[in-house]
Amino acid sequence: MQTVLCIPGPWASRTEFMQALIKARDGEYLFIGGLLAKPAADVHFFLELYEADPELEAAFGRAGRFSAMSETAVAAIGAHQMVAYLLTPPDMEPSHASARAVAQAAAALLDAGGLAVKVETAGKAFEAAQWQALAAADAAGALWELFVAAAIGTPEGAFFTCGMHNLGLKDALVRHLPAADATHLLREFTCFGVAEQPVLAPGHTFSMAADAPVYRLTEAKQQPYAGYPDFENPYGMWELVAK
Repeated sequence: MQTVLCIPGPWASRTEFMQALIKARDGEYLFIGGLLAKPAADVHFFLELYEADPELEAAFGRAGRFSAMSETAVAAIGAHQMVAYLLTPPDMEPSHASARAVAQAAAALLDAGGLAVKVETAGKAFEAAQWQALAAADAAGALWELFVAAAIGTPEGAFFTCGMHNLGLKDALVRHLPAADATHLLREFTCFGVAEQPVLAPGHTFSMAADAPVYRLTEAKQQPYAGYPDFENPYGMWELVAK
């Protein structure tokens, strides 16, 4: 799978974009033949540039709810002149390292004038300053904040996360809980997975505290986003079932 990031910007041409990128980072990142390369780290990403998209402001407005993106920041998207899509190579295995590398590459595009970042493979968007701060952090929790959306509800009353596949991990789902409780549980469980990277298996249990409810892990039979390639998790999804 590939992580896909959307970065709208004010660039009027590819040449203007390239000049802004070189100036912003003093040549740390180079745009060559459809690739964004960081020669010093021997890493590269695919980079596609497109004309302005009139629907992008609304898309950021929806995705920005997960990060409390301000109305001012969302409105600024309407003035973009070009859209950059940053993609991890298909042969780059999703991991903490790959997620941090692409997050930092997106930060370079923000330094070059990018307005905001939307994680297309999670449906979550950020103002430039929010992304910059999280991309600069070393903590695993920052990666969760950048790449995982929680919690999304289904018509049947279940709640689930989306985006853990950007880190090479399974998403999670829970049923029969109020929205606030489901969000708290899913956040704690998936943050635990990102920070500790435990080896989990069906039948294992999870609890947020010694006196808190205990949940048994099972494999979700059907992902809510099944059939949607950007959102469906190829690693699977845990369902947390109350004991």
